[in-house]
Amino acid sequence: MLLDRYILRLWAAPFVGMLFIVTGVLLLGRILKLLALFADKGVDWGIMVTMLMAILPYFLVLTVPMAFFFAMQSMIIKLYQNSEMDALRAAGLSYMRIFRVLFMMAIVLWLALTYTAMEWMPQGQKAFQSLLMAVQKVKPAPGFEPLRFSEDLDDFTVYVEGKDEQGVFHGFMLEDARSPVSVVYLAETAKLERVGSELRFTLFHGTRLEGDGSSLRSLAFDRYQIAMNLGELGLLKVPVWGNRVFEMQAQELWKLVKETHRPDAVAEWHRRLITPMSILVLILFCLPLSHMSKRSNKAGVYISGVGLILLIYNLNIVLYQQVANGLLPWWSMWFGEVVLLLLGSFFFWKVSQDKVFRFSSMIDKLKLS
Repeated sequence: MLLDRYILRLWAAPFVGMLFIVTGVLLLGRILKLLALFADKGVDWGIMVTMLMAILPYFLVLTVPMAFFFAMQSMIIKLYQNSEMDALRAAGLSYMRIFRVLFMMAIVLWLALTYTAMEWMPQGQKAFQSLLMAVQKVKPAPGFEPLRFSEDLDDFTVYVEGKDEQGVFHGFMLEDARSPVSVVYLAETAKLERVGSELRFTLFHGTRLEGDGSSLRSLAFDRYQIAMNLGELGLLKVPVWGNRVFEMQAQELWKLVKETHRPDAVAEWHRRLITPMSILVLILFCLPLSHMSKRSNKAGVYISGVGLILLIYNLNIVLYQQVANGLLPWWSMWFGEVVLLLLGSFFFWKVSQDKVFRFSSMIDKLKLS
């Protein structure tokens, strides 16, 4: 147990740091894509935060295995360079025993990521895509043509007699039908501005009328401001999607697979199961790729690790696209994953027998040549 706690402590800090870095890089890339859109549309920046939180489960399914892998590589390198690995091996401990706690941790994370991919990820993607489409289609603030009753805003009717060069309305009337009792605003002049997710009318020198008949009440004002939420006005409408498979919950997706056998639904179902398994593949390759001498260059270890991650994720993407388009059967996705698992198991066994060449040393030789 003492060894398990020590290994876990060596691994935990790099894992958390790597997770923040890798996830942060992905989020930053998404933020840069959204900045121009939000600036042009003038939408409240809080919506961007909501969108980023919605897409976070999808990123975690990708970044947790990466962070786990690089943290374990960093830990193994440290054990080799400090001669601790040599001491543990000389004491008769196998690699499986040394890293037992990390194999257990990998299984726990695999199960958690599978649940995330099945339930939280589609919810987040649905929310993100819906908000993105809503922002892209957001209407600009209405201009209101003079001498016409405008009903562009839900629950509001606007009438203006004219508009000057500064954008100030003259002879302004606004009817607010959001409540059971109708409210009418009459003003000599009015300004319209959009602030974040709100549309604001500022009225000058007018009267507020509420009710009708004997219950009519009036309020005279010199300045009166009315703020309205864009979503309530119909300017920011979140669309309701149909049967997009990557946004379906697990139960709904499985029902579609059983009833229709649609290639895209089948591919999406198996993708959600296979993607979290990358953490099991990576842990098997971690020791063979990180097996190094004290004089080896650490850069070679990390380069080989990056290459492996690119290979795994690109292979999964290619197979997923082929299955989704009906060009390959569903089991081809699992075939690629099984091949990687068997290959990783083989190299892990070879390292345990001290019969494998060092990948990092090979990369160092290639760099020197």
